[in-house]
Amino acid sequence: MNLSLRQIVICVTALLLALATVILMSQNAARLGTEPLLVRALLLSVAIVAALIAVYPFNPIFKDKPGAYALTICLPALIPGFVYFLILFPGQAGSGVTAEQLQSQLITDSSSNGIIEVGFSYPIYTPTISVSNHELFTSQVNVFLRMIDGNNESALFRAVRRRIPGSGLSVEASVQGMLSENEEYLFIPLEIPPLRTVTGQVVFIISNLEDGSTFMEALGRAYQAQFELRNPENGELIAEFPLTRI
Repeated sequence: MNLSLRQIVICVTALLLALATVILMSQNAARLGTEPLLVRALLLSVAIVAALIAVYPFNPIFKDKPGAYALTICLPALIPGFVYFLILFPGQAGSGVTAEQLQSQLITDSSSNGIIEVGFSYPIYTPTISVSNHELFTSQVNVFLRMIDGNNESALFRAVRRRIPGSGLSVEASVQGMLSENEEYLFIPLEIPPLRTVTGQVVFIISNLEDGSTFMEALGRAYQAQFELRNPENGELIAEFPLTRI
């Protein structure tokens, strides 16, 4: 089959558009999850139609019949994207955000006994958590750790942030800089795409305890220890789940 230069250009362009759209949707699920369902349906339909246009010259049935191909193949191909995002996808949705702790650990190093040296000695607690978003749109949450002792006194720790205000060097900025290269660590606010689960290690700097052993002792003495998920905008409590010492 001989293809003209024009056909080759159209095929390659359509194929690149289809690939770019699929990559955009898969690699930016959280960002895409902030868009209306109609926009998501349109993007999926663009990828499908672009792929069909790319293979058109190789379909002998519709040779030299682009109008018939568009009406009988491309136009109906728009339907699945809209059916999925406007009918099937909402049917899978639930309500709210849920989470659980999977593991509990300090960062360990033979030379520091669980303490990162950043000009000060603080235990770095990095529990593994799993956060599930049951809604149709991306959810953002901040993660806190609350410990309540036998005197009903509460200690609240905020996880390390993704973006730290100011340009000065701080303990939080130092820890974030050292750990940000590892994709296992999560920084707040967490972004959970619709109907997805994000799993990883959140990072807490336990700034009012001297070392890792003291922190573990405090956990053992705590009357209650739990994680809290809060709205980054207004601090509203979204969900809470217990700290488990695994």
